[in-house]
Amino acid sequence: MTRRQVRGDLTRTEILALLGAAGPLGRAEIAHRLGLGAATVTEHTRRLLAEGFLRELPPRTSGTGRPRVPLQLVPDAAHVLGVRIAVDHLAGVVVGLDGQIVDEFRLPLRIADAPVPLLVETLLREIDARRHTTPVRGIGVAVPGMTDPESGVVRLSGIMGWRELPLGRELARRLPVPVLVDNDLRASTTAELLFGMGRERDDFLVLGIGDGLGLGVVLGRSVQCGADGSSGEFGHLPVDPAGPRCTCGNRGCLQALAGQSALVEQARRAGVSGLGEGLPGLVGAAERGEPAVLAILAEAGALLGRCVAGVVNVLAVKAVKVIGEGHVLWPFLGPSFEAAAAAGVIEPLRDPEITVAPWRDIEHARGAACLLLARGSSELKRFSSVD
Repeated sequence: MTRRQVRGDLTRTEILALLGAAGPLGRAEIAHRLGLGAATVTEHTRRLLAEGFLRELPPRTSGTGRPRVPLQLVPDAAHVLGVRIAVDHLAGVVVGLDGQIVDEFRLPLRIADAPVPLLVETLLREIDARRHTTPVRGIGVAVPGMTDPESGVVRLSGIMGWRELPLGRELARRLPVPVLVDNDLRASTTAELLFGMGRERDDFLVLGIGDGLGLGVVLGRSVQCGADGSSGEFGHLPVDPAGPRCTCGNRGCLQALAGQSALVEQARRAGVSGLGEGLPGLVGAAERGEPAVLAILAEAGALLGRCVAGVVNVLAVKAVKVIGEGHVLWPFLGPSFEAAAAAGVIEPLRDPEITVAPWRDIEHARGAACLLLARGSSELKRFSSVD
C-alpha cells in the first residue's frame, strides 16, 4: 500500500470518526471541520456511501441556497477486533466504524514461546463468540516492539523475546479475515489522531511509559512511520554507553534506565522491600514515601523530560500526551519530568503542553482496531462477515 493510499484511507476514517462524534453533517461542514477541500470530501464520501458505511438523510433547507444533505454514519456496518499483546495477557476489544468499543475482554495468556498457535486459537474463539451479534470483518494486532506494518514482521521485541517473527503472514494464513500487525504505541497514536488530540491538533507527540518506552509522532495529521516500520523506539535512545544491558542487546538505552522493570530493579538494589508485585509494589513504596524510591523516580522523570525536550527541539512540536500503564507513577515522575522538559526546550518552544491521560489496558487494543480502520476501511467490504 502506497503512502497516498494510506493517507486516503486515513482521511476516510477521519470522516467516519467525525460523524460518529458529531452526528449527521453536510459535506461542507465535514470539509470545514477537517480542513479538507470540497472535492476531497465529495470523493471520499461517495466511496463511503457506496460501501454502505454512510447513508444520506433527507435534505434540509436553511434560508436560501441548495438544500443541505446530511450524511450519517452507519456504525454497525462493520466491526473490527483489536488485540494488544502483553507479556502475560491478551487484551481485546470490538469496535464499530465510529471507533467506539462495543465489547472487550482480557485473557491471562503467555504467548511468547508459541505466538502463532495460541493467537490463532484465541482469535478464532473470539470471532466465533461474536458470529451472530457483532461479526468481525478484520483484526488489528498491537505488538510491543519494532514491527513492519506492511509485512507484519516483528523485527525486534525484546520484551517478548521475538526477532524477525513473521506474525502477520502466519496469522493471515490461518484466520478468515484481514489481519494487520503493528507496533502498540503507533496503534494508540493513530487512535489519538482520530479520536483524541487529533481533534484539535495536527502535530503532537504521544509518550508511552511502562515496561517499554515509546514515542508516537504525528506531523501534519500523519502518524510517522519509517520505511520498514521501525519508528517510535524512544526507549532505545542511547543515553549511557556504560549503562545496564537493554533487552535489545545494547547498553545504556533509555528503557534500561527509566523503563518500569529498570526502576523496580533499581529499587531492589537500593534495599527497598515489598516490590514483588512489580509496578504496584513500586507505586506502594512511593506512596509510603520510601526515600530511595522517590529519588529513583525523580531521576528517571528528569531523564525522560530531557530526552523529550530534545525531540521537541528537533520537531518543533510542543504538545505531548503521556499514556501507558506507567501513568500511575506520574505523581512521582511528573514534577522532575516537567521541570527538565521546560528547561531543555529552546526559547521559541518554551512551555511545552504536557497532558497525562488515565489509562486502561484495552487502549492499545482499541488503537490496533483503529489502525485497521485507518489502513483499510475501504477494503472491509471485500470480505464477507464470518458466518
